[in-house]
Parts: sequence; C-alpha cells; structure tokens
Amino acid sequence: MGKKVKAIGLLSGGLDSVLAVALIKEQGVDITGLLIRTGFTDHKEISADGKRTVEDTAKALGIKFRIENIQDEYWDTLLYPKYGYGKNVNPCLDCHLHMLKVAARVMKEEGADFVFTGEVVGQRPKSQLAHQMKIAMKESGIEGRLLRPLSALRLAPTIPELEGMIDRKKLKGFTGRGRTAQLKLAKELGVENLAVAAGGNCYLINREYGDRFKDLLEQFGKENFPRSETALLKIGRHFRLSDTAKLVISRDEDEYYKLLPFKPGRYSFELVDVIGAYAIGTGIFSEEDMRLASQLVARYSKAKSGENISVRVHSDNDMTEMQVTPLDINDPIIEQMRI
Repeated sequence: MGKKVKAIGLLSGGLDSVLAVALIKEQGVDITGLLIRTGFTDHKEISADGKRTVEDTAKALGIKFRIENIQDEYWDTLLYPKYGYGKNVNPCLDCHLHMLKVAARVMKEEGADFVFTGEVVGQRPKSQLAHQMKIAMKESGIEGRLLRPLSALRLAPTIPELEGMIDRKKLKGFTGRGRTAQLKLAKELGVENLAVAAGGNCYLINREYGDRFKDLLEQFGKENFPRSETALLKIGRHFRLSDTAKLVISRDEDEYYKLLPFKPGRYSFELVDVIGAYAIGTGIFSEEDMRLASQLVARYSKAKSGENISVRVHSDNDMTEMQVTPLDINDPIIEQMRI
C-alpha cells in the first residue's frame, strides 16, 4: 500500500475553508486543519449561536487540528507591509503571504505533501485577484504545492494534481464574490452548518479600529509604536485631546470593567456624586488636557446642563479633584476630537 497523502489546510472556520477541507477529504487525504492567529481577531472563532468553535468544526469534519499563534512575528508584517494596506490598516496580501509561509513551515514539520486554502479567485480585492494569487504562489516558498480547491480549474495545475495525489476533475472553478455556488456545494457535501465566524472578525478591516491605529502611528511612529495599546483600541469612545494626550471613555457598565485593567500607569477620570461614564487617559496630560478630559467625561453623565460637578483624576502617585461644567452635547469640539 502506498504512502497516504497528507495535507495542511488553512482552516479559519469560514464557509470557504470548510468547503475546501470537505473537497480534499473526499479524495482520501489525511488533513490537518491549521488555524493561524495574528492577535488581531477576537480569538473566539465561534458560531453565531455561541455553541461551536473552529476546533469543533475540525472534529465534525473528521480532521486533525492545530493552532499557530504568530502575534509577535506578525508585527513586522503589520507595520511594514510590502504590498501596502487596504481601506484601513489591513495588510491583506502581506498577511496572506505570512500565513502561507507559516503553513509551509507546518507542512514540513508534519511531513505533508501540500498546503491548500479556501481562496476563491476574485473574491477579495486585496489578496485574491488572479495576479495577487500568483504573487502569493511565488513568494510562499511552496509554489507548486499550494492548492486552491474551490478555484483550481481556473488556475494552473499544481504538483499534487500533476502527480496524481489529487484528482483535478473533482475540484471546482469558482470565481467572484457571489456565494450561490458555495452554498449549493455546502448542501451537497453536508457541511452547510459547520462554518463559524472567521475572517470578518479581523479588527484591521474595521474603519473605527483602523482610524485609532493610525492615530497611534501618527503620535509614536512605527519604530516606537506602543504595541500594548492595541488591545485598548477595541474599547469605548476615543478622543484625541492634544498631540500627547488621548482619552478613552466607557460606553456602558461592561466597558467600565474592561477599562479597569488598563488603569495602572495611566490617568483615570471618575465622576463624583453623579452617574456616568468612566475614562482612561493615555500619554502625557497637561493641566489643560486634564480639565478638557474631565469636561468630556462629564458630558457622558446624568448631570444637568450647566451643572458644576466633580471629577476625580487619578494617576499612579496622585489624585486631583476638578470642578467642571460638562461640555455641551452639541459642542463641535467633541466631534473634532473623536477618533
């Protein structure tokens, strides 16, 4: 009996990656599903009903599963993308290349014969146009051993197809952004209920997150970029008070508790005797910045218009109580400062 064919499949949990696994598994290939975490997703990779993860999907598909965390090494890709960003701070093509290189390493470690993905030609404008897929193929380090089962018939045959490891006639030739063909195939393969949240949970494609990331880049530059601050970009309302001072204000009780771990080493702004928001200040605050921050926090409170209220400003070694009047809800400076 010949050696069983082995493959590494990039498994985000999205429908396309699930379909790719199902197609290749039908051909008797021993598959390891590979989930790569960059540090810029919510790491839940969970179904809408909250009951199933990508690992559960791998089990349902009957394949092995492996997670690779690349947070530390991903920073160079994010800050210095060779092929640039998308609409926000999403270095899609560079990110995809990075993942393929990780998959190539795992392929060697696992003694696999090839790598496959759920990519569809023309589906994503920053990484899945035909010429971009050629770039990825060339720079991945596994040029002839990178298979895209859903679009294979639109692409040149790969080594696993040419050497008979995979029957090319059983692969697909999908193109474009439509989902009709994929949904039909999912029903045919019996995997229509196995997909979970995947690529769409990447923070870097989010406009609000991207604006906040760019704001930090402007303040600190790439060489001194404060990596620990990125976790804070997902929480609350953000305001740029000055070149050196930024304020993050909670939107609800849940965000109040999310902000508390960020308090050490920063300023905190807490309302006295009135219900309202809580805020964290990052950077260097002048007295003018502290007063403006206090007025802004007071704006998100139950205080009456024109009422004078107290705001406690804490730092690691100090506490100041400021008496301020909340900014008016229609004050244009609020939107001018908002990130």
